Amino acid sequence: MLKKGDSREMVQQVPVVDEADVLVAGGGTAGIVAALAAARNGADVLLVERGGCLGGMLTTGNVGITMYTKFSAQPEEAKRDQRTLKEKPEQLQIVGGIAKEIGDRLLQTGIGIGNEQACGRYVFTSPEDFKNLLFQMCAESGVRLKLHCLIVDVVRDGDRIEGVVIESKSGRQIIAARQFVDATGDGDVAALAGAPYTIGITDDDLCASPDNLGEMQVAGVMFRVAQVDLEKTLAACRENPERFGRHRVGGLDLEDVIERFHRNEMAIFSIGTKDLGRLQIYNLPNPGMVTVLGPQLPKVNGLDADDLTKAEATMAAMLADWMQKLRQVPGFGEAYLVNVPEMGVRETRHILGDYLLKFMDVYERREFPDCIGFGAHPIDTVPRPKWLQDPVAGLPPGWFYQIPFSILLVKDLGNLLTAGRCVSATHEACGCIRTTAQEAAGTAAAMAVQRSLTPRQLPIEDLRQKLKEQNVLC
Repeated sequence: MLKKGDSREMVQQVPVVDEADVLVAGGGTAGIVAALAAARNGADVLLVERGGCLGGMLTTGNVGITMYTKFSAQPEEAKRDQRTLKEKPEQLQIVGGIAKEIGDRLLQTGIGIGNEQACGRYVFTSPEDFKNLLFQMCAESGVRLKLHCLIVDVVRDGDRIEGVVIESKSGRQIIAARQFVDATGDGDVAALAGAPYTIGITDDDLCASPDNLGEMQVAGVMFRVAQVDLEKTLAACRENPERFGRHRVGGLDLEDVIERFHRNEMAIFSIGTKDLGRLQIYNLPNPGMVTVLGPQLPKVNGLDADDLTKAEATMAAMLADWMQKLRQVPGFGEAYLVNVPEMGVRETRHILGDYLLKFMDVYERREFPDCIGFGAHPIDTVPRPKWLQDPVAGLPPGWFYQIPFSILLVKDLGNLLTAGRCVSATHEACGCIRTTAQEAAGTAAAMAVQRSLTPRQLPIEDLRQKLKEQNVLC
């Protein structure tokens, strides 16, 4: 009889059921952008996703698309940026290519809202409609999909991956490919292949101490609430201005928020409550529905199933209490929960690449000869470097940073790239870069197939030129 602590060797023949030029693991934001880029560059692309839809945190996590623009923190600078977004968006926007195409299509179809009908600091969406849009875009570009499949192992030969082993209702199967992109968030493919990685705070972080090594960013959820009267909420803020708070990233004052809400645009703000402190509120294209930034749970290990299980139960109990208190806020008296996503994990593995992006690279806007894109999300990790008391207000107007291709290349593996939050970055740098999607991963994978090279062997100027032809800003 089996008992805890026993082990059994399991041996089976696993069939190879499919093959592709490029296999993208993970159908979240990073995976979608990589898959579309590879397919549009002529590769046969298969995208493997553990869930039943695409979009990741943007569709199943209630999160908005963040930071199409340079970042300015102060109110007057934020207002100036809004005018620029309306009059000369090309002077402010730092993200192009597929990522901007997605935002533009969301706005044009009315299933997303931004500002000035342009991609600004945020674009929030109707999640179910967004899921359908991503299916459409994959069909248009020829991306093949394999949903409801968990990647559980890899077939490796020397410095190359030959295939991934998937587990699903169809059993255990192998999919072969020539190039691979790990967009799983947790770096699952790279880890299974034996690539080196770090977790959480390391000695490369400025905030590192003997007591916090290995600590990861907090986990949490953004939950959706229906039957909300934001007119009443904003009117209460006007009557009691002390209850209103400018969003630290959104940056608009009360009258601007009210004006934009009436124009059916993004109107992000925070409101002070008696029992819950300040709550961040995000309006949505769906009338009467908002997203609220929920509780944050420290010390949740996103790589531990028991830890995640405990966190989900804790969050459910916390939100039941939150909803009772939230109904005391003007405009929320009849509100009810419509969606609580699974636990949002901000950080687990950082797969080590040819270069390790550090916080000072981002903060000081270091220039990289292999730049393949830009980002502008301020640092949101705790603890922070002691000298950086306010990581938002301390940034210069119009701040943004470069993303080097070398952080996508995986040490010791020739045909694997990373994309999304598992790229080669420190804990602190991840606090900025985790919201970006790298079109270069898919583009480089397709180019490598066509030239019979590894992505590392591609001339960087050829890759950068191809990205520019695809309207990527780099």
